[in-house]
Amino acid sequence: MPAGTLQQANGKTMAKKKAIPHTKCSICSRLADVESAFQKYGWEEDNTYLPAAAGKLEVVKDFKPYSSRKLQLQQCPQCKTYYLYETDYEFLVNGSEDEEYLRRLSDEQAAEYLAK
Repeated sequence: MPAGTLQQANGKTMAKKKAIPHTKCSICSRLADVESAFQKYGWEEDNTYLPAAAGKLEVVKDFKPYSSRKLQLQQCPQCKTYYLYETDYEFLVNGSEDEEYLRRLSDEQAAEYLAK
């Protein structure tokens, strides 16, 4: 069974062990356990962004495909580590505020999202 796939163990579905640990992965080693970013229209000098490595993750499951507020299960193509990606925004008269969050998941957490 390829790395990052599910296996049955004691009646529970779990993510299989990763091919390499995320700490040695060229993508995931550049991501903290939790990353966040904030942008506000009209205040670009204060904007923050997710690290470029986050853009290399692949969407595995999109829980809100037609929503402007994203909730996605993403996976590293190299080490098969799973992440939860969320966005939120607030529309304000003086400039919209956009937020992004990326959280590394344990194998057990990933299995729960994969089962949804």
